[in-house]
Amino acid sequence: MDLHRLSAHPVGAPPYSAGARRSPVISVLATAILATSALALGIAPVRADGVASDRAASSQERKKPAQVTIMGDSHFLIMINDIFPGQYSSGDEGTIINDRYHTFAINGLKLRQVMRGKGVVEAGVSVVGTTDVTEWRKEIRRGPDTIVVNLGTNDGGPRAADIDKFMRLAGKNRDVFWVKPHYTSCPACRAIHDYQLDAAAQRHSNLYLVKVSDLGLTLASDGLHSNGLANSRAIWNRIKDTIEAVQTGRAAAHSVG
Repeated sequence: MDLHRLSAHPVGAPPYSAGARRSPVISVLATAILATSALALGIAPVRADGVASDRAASSQERKKPAQVTIMGDSHFLIMINDIFPGQYSSGDEGTIINDRYHTFAINGLKLRQVMRGKGVVEAGVSVVGTTDVTEWRKEIRRGPDTIVVNLGTNDGGPRAADIDKFMRLAGKNRDVFWVKPHYTSCPACRAIHDYQLDAAAQRHSNLYLVKVSDLGLTLASDGLHSNGLANSRAIWNRIKDTIEAVQTGRAAAHSVG
């Protein structure tokens, strides 16, 4: 059926065989029914000038929701800039990468600031997403069901109360993958960092730790940050492999059960 020819016909004009008559009311009703059916079928309505409406097109072009939230400090800024150079787009206060990753990262950020701060925090040299920590907490509560975190280094090791608050915001139905420290600049800080994350994983069944200290990473002269694309790729691949192992294993267990 030619929807354009029928819907564009003048009201009251006979679109069928000669001599057939329709009242204006019937024509209006027919046009309305055809337009409604077109919308229900996902067919873009056509104006009299033959130009399709934007509504259907915009719905098709709308990006899919991000599937993973990434939150961190300068460690993640370095990794993101190495792995995804120039692949950013804005989206809901964070930064969307490849329609999949919703990223929030600030150089020098503390976990304590994210959990206890209000509004905009002082940013370091570079930022991905927003500096408004209120938006970070909204993302933890309402964002994707998978969250990857690298926070706590700038705290001198995260506090248990801040980790627990993060996990409460995320809820029990989200998987949280927290990257363990690999820096050598402060051995005491790293010992605290490791201990607090290990203890938190015992308290929260949906907190999974991502170990990267066994990857043989090359650190910069500060003994804090990984150095170079190869290191960033190694960390990123370990994160992805850990997520896949946890979520694929759980799906397999459910299918068996």
